[in-house]
Amino acid sequence: MFASVLLYNVGKNGMRKFFAFAACAATLFGVTACDSNDGKGNSKKENNTVFVSKPEKRKVEIWDDYTARLEGEKSVEIRSRVNGYLDKIFFEDGDFVKEGDILFQIDPAPFEAVVDACNASVAEIAAKIELAKSNLDRAKQLYQENAISKEVLETRNSELLSAKAVMLSAQAKLKEANLNLEFTKILAPISGYIGKRRVDVGNLVSNANTLMATLVSRDTIYAYFEISERDVIRYGKINLFKTIDVQNRKGPPVKLKLMDDTDYTHEGILTYVDNKLNAASIELRAEIDNKSGSLFPGMFAKISLRAGEPVEKILVPELAVGTDLIGRYVLVVNNKNIVEYRPVKIGDKIGKMQIIEEGLDGTEMVVVKGIQRARPDTEVKPVFEAEEKK
Repeated sequence: MFASVLLYNVGKNGMRKFFAFAACAATLFGVTACDSNDGKGNSKKENNTVFVSKPEKRKVEIWDDYTARLEGEKSVEIRSRVNGYLDKIFFEDGDFVKEGDILFQIDPAPFEAVVDACNASVAEIAAKIELAKSNLDRAKQLYQENAISKEVLETRNSELLSAKAVMLSAQAKLKEANLNLEFTKILAPISGYIGKRRVDVGNLVSNANTLMATLVSRDTIYAYFEISERDVIRYGKINLFKTIDVQNRKGPPVKLKLMDDTDYTHEGILTYVDNKLNAASIELRAEIDNKSGSLFPGMFAKISLRAGEPVEKILVPELAVGTDLIGRYVLVVNNKNIVEYRPVKIGDKIGKMQIIEEGLDGTEMVVVKGIQRARPDTEVKPVFEAEEKK
């Protein structure tokens, strides 16, 4: 309606001008439409681009992580070997003590009295032995002169043998008394850190019931951890346990860090494997060097065990691995630029790279970016990620 009114109001000149304007507008609209279509084509072409990379092949070390509990290499409960009243304490709680240092002193007076009594008994019996020897010598002389009977001679010999037997018993008692006197000094059986005293001076100490203190060595720490039956089978296939040599302190390497640490701070070796499984797991023990003294028995830590020698593996960026209802997969671009769905079996992660155990041979072009545009069985334009960075 608007166009007809416009045509009615214009003359011939106006008509020519109008048609010229309409032609220009139509041309402009066509050019714009073409530009718009070209833009759509370019956009479609750009959306068809995916970035790919070849899987990386390199030798890697596989480390398995477990939770370990820490114990001292040596741990001793300090107890007295004799009963008596505690007389002295020679350490402060938490001290480092050396093997042979005196820790406690039991009142030695009663034991010294027993030693004196045993010495007197030995001396008395020694005198009886001398008398018995003299009587025997005299009896032998008289027997040769036929002054006494053979029965009397044998009696004198028996008296000497009896005195010697009594001497052996007395000497044994004296030795026991000296040992008990020696045991009144309670010495450190190992070098290590001693805990708090459990008994104070003046208390009666019982050799059967009284725990006096605990002593733990910390230069070497034992880390105990458990692995599953599946891991036992896996390690058995690579003969991991056969590399353990306790005498020469050789074995699979381990790394250890405390629960709050981000980096592994201690190193050691695996030195012990239990002889049977308990509830589908088996206990292992690693020796950790702790000369720094930062590890304490009773702690829990993360321990990492190297599962065999370095082996060649196929790795892809972790972001290239997807998950669906079937399992894990990657998308690859074949030589016809067609996207293929490739199910894979994954292993451990090495940094930001994922180990692929099965599904790839290392020659594929794996989609690492633009995965949302890479639909299986569709054609794409692959660009290597290295080219993108240029």
